[in-house]
Amino acid sequence: MKKLYQFIPGVLLALGSTSCSDFLEAYSQDMVIPSTVTDLDEVLLGSVYIPSQEIGVGPSGMRSCGFFNILDDDVNTGLGDPNGDNTSNVNGWRNCLSSIYGYFTWQLDVGTNYNSTSVASDVATWRDLYARINYVNVILDEITQLPHETEDDQAAYLRVQGEAHFLRGWFYFVLANLYGDAYAPATAAQKLCVPLKLTPYVEHDKDKPTQFQRATVKEVYDQIVADLLIAEDYLTQSPQKVNHRLYRASLDAVELLLSRVYLYMQDYAQAELKAEAVMESDYVRLAPLSALSSTAPFLTNTNPELIFSQGSNNLAPTGIFTGMAGDFCVTRELRDLYDENDRRGDCFFGISSNDSISLAYKYQRGTLRSRVSDVFTLRMAEAYLNKAEACAMSGKDAEALEALNALRANRIDGYADVSCSGEELVNEIRTERRKELCFEGHRWFDLRRYAVCEKYPYKRSILHVFNAIGDNTPYLYTEYFRLLPDDPAYTFSLPTSVLEFDKVPMENNPREDRPPLDSSSTPTE
Repeated sequence: MKKLYQFIPGVLLALGSTSCSDFLEAYSQDMVIPSTVTDLDEVLLGSVYIPSQEIGVGPSGMRSCGFFNILDDDVNTGLGDPNGDNTSNVNGWRNCLSSIYGYFTWQLDVGTNYNSTSVASDVATWRDLYARINYVNVILDEITQLPHETEDDQAAYLRVQGEAHFLRGWFYFVLANLYGDAYAPATAAQKLCVPLKLTPYVEHDKDKPTQFQRATVKEVYDQIVADLLIAEDYLTQSPQKVNHRLYRASLDAVELLLSRVYLYMQDYAQAELKAEAVMESDYVRLAPLSALSSTAPFLTNTNPELIFSQGSNNLAPTGIFTGMAGDFCVTRELRDLYDENDRRGDCFFGISSNDSISLAYKYQRGTLRSRVSDVFTLRMAEAYLNKAEACAMSGKDAEALEALNALRANRIDGYADVSCSGEELVNEIRTERRKELCFEGHRWFDLRRYAVCEKYPYKRSILHVFNAIGDNTPYLYTEYFRLLPDDPAYTFSLPTSVLEFDKVPMENNPREDRPPLDSSSTPTE
């Protein structure tokens, strides 16, 4: 049996094909015929891990997960001058901000541009992640049939499976948090999530009106946890080589992602346990105060707290998040959370000439290809925050404060430990999480899970200000869009091509078109 890879809308599927004894055999150019574990390791590297690509225009719905950091309450658009010339960034406006309008303003058709003259495909993230999941399925199916008698082959046999399970778990975690409701223990078994595809074969019945079924939120999370626990076991038996740790999954990476997943599931005991395992690592540590500077990037590949990273950085190129008209800017609300002694304020952010706030040196700016992703990155600081939150939710205030204060001592000059308890402590930790992990793909998902938190729920509305400029024209207008608490737009609609694949489409999420607010008066929070 050979595996052929064929692309169809929404999912990359593997087709089984029996070889024949003809003189000539026709093979797909995409065919993979592995004979060693090393062959599958190369498939893992080339087709499962997300590569770093050159990014020229910033956030994009046409790249996998390229829109994550423009959905939440930490971002707005740069202010235009009604009486001035705002044409200096027309190209950036046209190629980035205008094209990402549907994501930024939470539209039903997320691919629509600002004047609805075109609608881009909304399937890039779905298609990319399911394609990678399928390659994992093929690897896991094939690897058990390959020889692994030598010590080196056995180590690779275990490690490749560990990495593959880790990546499949993470990809399903992202899909679940985009296309399914946030995990609420009371409703997770009833709420629909995404289809689970765990085999390398095509399950296709032409007589079935619907080929794929959405699993429940609980079923998908159960699969995520199962994958990560298997990865934990394999990577314990066959640890990652030290020189490969940043760009290949390690045991530390598995433990941290498990901690995050358990936190989302409100399983605080397990979240604490896995966070502690990372905090005790021999390979990573919190970055010191000296790593935070107003003149040098913070999250580079040399940062001592980086555990794992894959994929591109959509925020690093020059001309993105400048705070100028036609660009994105950081919200003043976020910037004001940092006091004058907090080194992150001047390191992460800058002030533009129009008093808008730019993203400064959290990442290496001005490069087309970044070595640290703005979405798929794991680092030590999250472990401290996960432990703090898990302990606070469990009533273990002393342990929560210890983790919180330890992190802050590495971020704030002259820091003095704080003391609080209960909901006040939880709010402190949530604020610290927002400050520390901003623009790393966390905030949107955090807001979703806070809203369904059983012990201390937190819900808020988000106001996005969309400043439009024209082609070789001055400032056009400002539009306001509001996302209310419990708004259906916190969950994405399934991609159009996925729904159209079946005769009877899968049930979709109830997202609606969103017109701008009445601009006769300036909305406020």
